Amino acid sequence: MLLKCAALPCNAALSGNTCRVCSTNCAGESMVTTIIDRLLDLIYPRVCEVCGRSLFREEEVMCLHCAYDLPRTNVHRDSFNMIHRRLATVATPIERAAGYFHYYREGVYNDIIHRAKYQGRPVLMKSMGERFAREIAPDGFFDGIDLILPVPLHWMKMIRRGYNQSRYLAEGIGKVTGLPVGNHLVARRGHSTQTSRTDFSRWLNAQSVYAVRDAGELAGKHILVTDDVITTGATMIACCNAIISAVPDAKVSVLSLGVAHMS
Repeated sequence: MLLKCAALPCNAALSGNTCRVCSTNCAGESMVTTIIDRLLDLIYPRVCEVCGRSLFREEEVMCLHCAYDLPRTNVHRDSFNMIHRRLATVATPIERAAGYFHYYREGVYNDIIHRAKYQGRPVLMKSMGERFAREIAPDGFFDGIDLILPVPLHWMKMIRRGYNQSRYLAEGIGKVTGLPVGNHLVARRGHSTQTSRTDFSRWLNAQSVYAVRDAGELAGKHILVTDDVITTGATMIACCNAIISAVPDAKVSVLSLGVAHMS
């Protein structure tokens, strides 16, 4: 018996209950579930965050076209990449470094991070974290990592914004990898936005901001620090320095969604 996939415009033929195209069990879904999904799409249309095109049910955040065109860095495959060169020092060695896509000025993909960070849509970070983790896990990036620590917000900024977008990113990665997400990194004081600062001013602004609590729990651990964007790397360096200073035998790796282009 041939059935049709309700999730795809091509009405892909189904054999049994599994769609040959989207690999979902869509033929086995109830009519009620399908009707509810369609009604929700009418009330709250799901669109691509990049091009605005309507999303099919199996698509998340981006349509297949924009996901294909995402300017991936693929630096996680290199043992010493551009993120290492930006962050690593003798005092703070970085084990592994990954960044999902190149973050260009006025780039269309930047809107995903901007909406998550400033427009009350942190779930975008979680979805992108899941997507990134699924892509790089087969390359062994997460092998041997024990814990994910997101770059923290100061409590005053947390109250104003209502959420920490970097934690949502960490939780998305944790959902795919099974790695726990900790809260050992804390922001001891607030600091002004880094956006309009010079490189040196960014570095100076981030120093002494971050600290580690319950450091004993991190002894001998391999820790993955996550943030939304690495620009000069001042924030990430400060967090890694705080970890290494508090836990000298810890190993530190870093991951971000965006990696800003540096001229």
